[in-house]
Amino acid sequence: MKYQMLFLLLFLCILTPVQVVIAQTSENQFSNFEPTVFPDRIMLSLSGDPATSRAVSWRTAFAVTASVGEIAILDPSPRFEDKVVTVTGTHSPWEEGTEVSMGHKVIFENLQPKTKYAYRVGDGKNWSEWFQFETSSANAEPFSFIYLGDVQNDIKSLGSRAMRQAYSHFPNADFMLFAGDIVSRSNEEYWREFFYAGGWMFGMMPSIVTPGNHEFDSNENGARTFSKHWNQIYQMPVNSPSKKYSNRNYYIDYQGVRFISLDSPSLGNYPEDSTLVIKWLEKTLTENTNRWTIFFTHYPIYSCSQGRNNERYRTAVQPLLEKYNVDLVLAGHDHTYCRGFNTENIMVKGKNPPLYIVSVSGPKMYGLNTSFWSDRVASMTQLYQNISVSQDKLEYHSFTVAGDLYDHFVIKKDKNGKNSFSEGSEIAKIKQRIEIPESAKERYSPEELEKYLKKFSGN
Repeated sequence: MKYQMLFLLLFLCILTPVQVVIAQTSENQFSNFEPTVFPDRIMLSLSGDPATSRAVSWRTAFAVTASVGEIAILDPSPRFEDKVVTVTGTHSPWEEGTEVSMGHKVIFENLQPKTKYAYRVGDGKNWSEWFQFETSSANAEPFSFIYLGDVQNDIKSLGSRAMRQAYSHFPNADFMLFAGDIVSRSNEEYWREFFYAGGWMFGMMPSIVTPGNHEFDSNENGARTFSKHWNQIYQMPVNSPSKKYSNRNYYIDYQGVRFISLDSPSLGNYPEDSTLVIKWLEKTLTENTNRWTIFFTHYPIYSCSQGRNNERYRTAVQPLLEKYNVDLVLAGHDHTYCRGFNTENIMVKGKNPPLYIVSVSGPKMYGLNTSFWSDRVASMTQLYQNISVSQDKLEYHSFTVAGDLYDHFVIKKDKNGKNSFSEGSEIAKIKQRIEIPESAKERYSPEELEKYLKKFSGN
């Protein structure tokens, strides 16, 4: 009996710590993700000329105040480390006004076009692993990129599968383009999930981003303030209309394509700057010498979700997109999928009409609207897109997170710059996904619901 009691006491002593660990883990899914002296949350960005530069940001414990990057032309031999170039960067608190962690940035410049590099970051003693990337060509050459709509909610659990499937499917894409609402709230909790979901991918494949309305926070007085983390994470080209809009309104010329980011929520949050921003947009379009133009923004020009209509934004921006022959407009915000020209609303005749696309990669879902302006739609579906561009052709594929093709089209541009469009023949065999989420059904009147069901009765 004495030995049985001793055994029981020993068993309880062993069990109790295990139970405590399990309890702690269930309460905090990220208990071991606090900042240390070693770099984490490493993000690669296109900071200037993509043929000759890259920017990297990362996070450490607050006490680390040295920001150092090492870079070398990639070589299969591990001895490439003997040929590194060291670059000193900058640091500031990861979140303004706090002393919890430190943010760091370094910009690698004077790189060679179309060249593979290895890099790492740290404080000169404590280093990240080595990452790899390839600079773009200085000329107009074929390339591809990944386009993702809102990630926003349940990022660790469900948003992660969209980013990971996209990267796994297209590991050689040149970059990832995010159309805003990357996180639901720009706070530590959501960015922690975002970096958990993206992991080392963010250090290998650069991101280009445009803000969404969820990158703005509401204050007690009702004012909207921009994310405290955004400029710490991303470093985009310095060609914004003013310092206030750095990393938000900018353009990148990439191998024959001008990519233009417009911070759409700011036009409503800061209407006093609308003239400045719109003049900058027109100047950016007027001076564009690239053969293709892709405009990416958060608010759709034409809404895709029931109960939404960005009329003021459309009135301000759409005439310029049409006047200057923008080829493709990529958006998020509506948590549904739509693709179409809406040619009946073209204001400038004889021009290439922009092709408008709205997509969503995260799990937050709305119902499709009943304006039916688009030619291809989806609801209740997480998606990712791969877009490839050459001198005379832009080809687009949209996939579900299961890796199945959902949409496909090609735009060809002739020697005079005139576009022709063709939809992939296989799309006719793929049923459109048109389920209305339960939470969205109250947005439809009985008449609208009948109209919706009638529209897709033959789907």
